[in-house]
Amino acid sequence: MEQSWQEVLDRFHYGIYLVTISADGGHNGMIASWITQVSHEPPLIAQAIRKNRLSHEQILHSGKFAVNLLPKDLLGVMKRFKIADWKKKFDGIEFDISENGSPVLADALGHIDCIVEKTIDTGDHTLFIARITSGRLKRKDDALSSNEYEGVYRGDT
Repeated sequence: MEQSWQEVLDRFHYGIYLVTISADGGHNGMIASWITQVSHEPPLIAQAIRKNRLSHEQILHSGKFAVNLLPKDLLGVMKRFKIADWKKKFDGIEFDISENGSPVLADALGHIDCIVEKTIDTGDHTLFIARITSGRLKRKDDALSSNEYEGVYRGDT
């Protein structure tokens, strides 16, 4: 049963990012929207990931990830990161490896590398508090948001 507050949250505006991880056996990527800056000094972000996601376990294990800032014209490429076989998500996609060893899409507007400093249990998600260790902006185009994507991630799948 839908809660009345869900309709309000469905209208929140979020960025759409690609979180990437180098894991044992290959690279993985996850579409994410629940990411925000939480401190300037030190530079920290918070990212909420549902506990049943493979990326959740991979980030817990590796302790690091990258956040790719996506241009609007990569909307079609993002569907690639919904496939079940995580080892094939980067097939046919041009990418580089960041300073912390995470994949960065060649067409990304920019990226930040992050090291997990703390995790907080937040119900069906874990909030990862991570320090930004490096990053680079390559282009100043408009970034992909929930306005262009398939709606707002509700956190229930």
